[in-house]
Amino acid sequence: MDRVGKGVRTAPRDALIADSVSESISGKAFGIHRTIDQMGAIAGPLVAFAILQTMDIQAVFLFSLIPGAIAVIILIFFVKEVAIKKLASSTTIFGNIRCLLKKNKAFVILTIITGVFSLGAFNFSFILLRASDLGVDQSFIPIVYAIINIAHTIIGIPAGILADRIGKEKVLLISYGIFAITTILMMVSINNVFYAYLLAVIFGLYVGISETVQRAIIPKYVATELRGTAYGLHSLVIGICFFVSNITFGFIWDNYSINMAVTYSASLSLCAIIGMVVFIKSYSTIKTNGII
Repeated sequence: MDRVGKGVRTAPRDALIADSVSESISGKAFGIHRTIDQMGAIAGPLVAFAILQTMDIQAVFLFSLIPGAIAVIILIFFVKEVAIKKLASSTTIFGNIRCLLKKNKAFVILTIITGVFSLGAFNFSFILLRASDLGVDQSFIPIVYAIINIAHTIIGIPAGILADRIGKEKVLLISYGIFAITTILMMVSINNVFYAYLLAVIFGLYVGISETVQRAIIPKYVATELRGTAYGLHSLVIGICFFVSNITFGFIWDNYSINMAVTYSASLSLCAIIGMVVFIKSYSTIKTNGII
C-alpha cells in the first residue's frame, strides 16, 4: 500500500511543483524538493531509532502521523492550484494520453530515451552487494547506504541550479555519464573498503542529479494542461523499465558474472547517451512548452 500511495502522489506532486514556478527555474525548484525529500528520508529512520530506545513500534507509527497530518493541513489550506485551461477534446485518461502523444513529439522522444536508460539502470541494492564483495563488513553496509543518500541529498540543489543555467538536457546527460562511470567502477576488483565508499558517493551523485533533472525537464516540452498526464506516463515508463532492468541485471549477475551484468547496463546507458546527444541537437533550443 505504501508503494501504491507513492505512485498516486508522485505525478500530481510533480505537476504542482512545475505549475508553481516558471520553466526557467524549475531545476532549482525540483532540486530543493529533492533535497528536502532526501533529508526526510535520512532523518526519519534516525528519529524512529531514537523513539524505539524508550517506546515500542506502535509509538513510531503514532508519531509518524504528525508530519503526515501537518502535510495534509498545508495542502488543504495553503496550497493553491494554478488555474489552467481544460482540454476541450478529451475528458478521459486515455484521451489525454492520446492527445499528449500526438501533440508532443519531443516529450515522446525524451521519454523513449529515458526509458532506454532505465532499462539499464540498476538499484542501489546492487551497490551494497558490490560493497560487500569489496570487503565492507556486513555491519557497515548501512553506512554505505547512508553515503549514497547523503551524496544524493547534497547534489540536488546544485544540480537543479546548474540545469537552469546550462540546460536541463545537458545536466541529464551528465547524470547518464556518471552512471556509466559507476558501471565501469563496478567491474574493478579492489579489496579496499574505501573504494566501496567512493563507489557509493559516485552512485549517489548520479541518482541525485537524475532524480532532480528528469522531473524538471518535462515542463519545457509539455503544455500546462497535460503536465499531470505527462508526469504519470513518464513515471510509468521509467518504473516498468527500471523494474525489468533490475530483474535482468540480477539474473545476469547470478547466472553469469558481474562483468556481463555491468556490460548490459553500460551498453544501454551508452545508447541513452547517444540518444540524448541527438535529442539536444534537435530539440533543446525549444523556447516554449514544446507542443511539437
